[in-house]
Amino acid sequence: MKRIVFFCYLLTLSGVIFAQVNITGTVVSGRDGKPLGFATVFINNTSKGGTTTEGGNFSIGGIVPGRYELIASYVGYETVSNFLDVNTEDVKIKIVLQPKATVLKAFEVKRDPNREANIKKFRDTFIGKTAFAKTCMITNDEILDIGYDKREQALKASTDDYLVIVNEALGYKIRFLLKQYVNSDIDHTISYYGYAFYESMTTKNKALLRQWRTNREAVFHGSSLHFFRSLIKGNTEEEGFVVNEIVRRPRQHGYVKDTIVKNGKIMLNRDAYSDDSDYVNYRMPTPLRPVDLMKPSDTLEDKYELHCENMLLVSYTKELEAGKYARLMGRLPRQQESMIRFMQPDCTFSKDGVCVNPLAMIYSGYWSWEKLADQVPYDYVSTGGK
Repeated sequence: MKRIVFFCYLLTLSGVIFAQVNITGTVVSGRDGKPLGFATVFINNTSKGGTTTEGGNFSIGGIVPGRYELIASYVGYETVSNFLDVNTEDVKIKIVLQPKATVLKAFEVKRDPNREANIKKFRDTFIGKTAFAKTCMITNDEILDIGYDKREQALKASTDDYLVIVNEALGYKIRFLLKQYVNSDIDHTISYYGYAFYESMTTKNKALLRQWRTNREAVFHGSSLHFFRSLIKGNTEEEGFVVNEIVRRPRQHGYVKDTIVKNGKIMLNRDAYSDDSDYVNYRMPTPLRPVDLMKPSDTLEDKYELHCENMLLVSYTKELEAGKYARLMGRLPRQQESMIRFMQPDCTFSKDGVCVNPLAMIYSGYWSWEKLADQVPYDYVSTGGK
């Protein structure tokens, strides 16, 4: 089992309770300057966006001050990513898309006998294997450029167009332009990044609408998004989170005096979410408070800084693990536990819990098990219930 999963999205920052402005503009061709009708324009990893009019115009409303990644794409053109700093005034932008270069190559078409097995492995590690994942379907997996790299011992995948993913459990249709996916057998990690646009599905069935709302709340509660929002608000305990520091030390034989970890509890390998036998993880007994970790940025408006030189174990006490996950770990269900390993001691967050640089963190444990089928967009607004 791969226990450390690294999720690398090019994330956007958004908010939910502040003054709202509009992002408007046009999308034109770099070849002749003509407008591109029905181009896709959206804020990455959110439900905000859509397609341009026949005249190439678009408008995205309900935007709060912050830094956003605006994605624009059109068939036959290179996808463009624009970072926008939104203040308190409407933003107008002209996006120029360049035609893709046409390269003619002589090649031999060979059927990959492992393609179906590779796609299944990709689906299990990208969509997930939870109960909700069973009803989540990739409708066009034929566009996947996927194969196993023997030299790097890794399964790799990417797409030139959007994967269309229908999540029947949450009521979302997700368009995901996969720039890179790497499932490494050497590092025991899974990493991917790309551009995701969430569209809420529609139905006249009121019972189904209620079920979608209930399921969205269920996956939000206990998630990393829920945790970081509560950390910023300073109410982690009320929201059901307990945070302990994890100190990592090289494994040594015999007695080793270490004043830092003398009161720490040695975590078993299956609890430490690590396949690295050269290290020992010590769980510090005193829970950390939000003020110990997160504070408003001194230099960036509406941003927060998280400082941690070690790892964090985040326990969610209001819900047990799924039975399937517990069986995978070889034990009975208990409270959900996830570990955060920081690639840098300081991380910047938006006011609604989105990390500016997701490369700065590696998740393992329960958060790494719940993949795309159990995620809501970053502009999701919780109703507070479950």
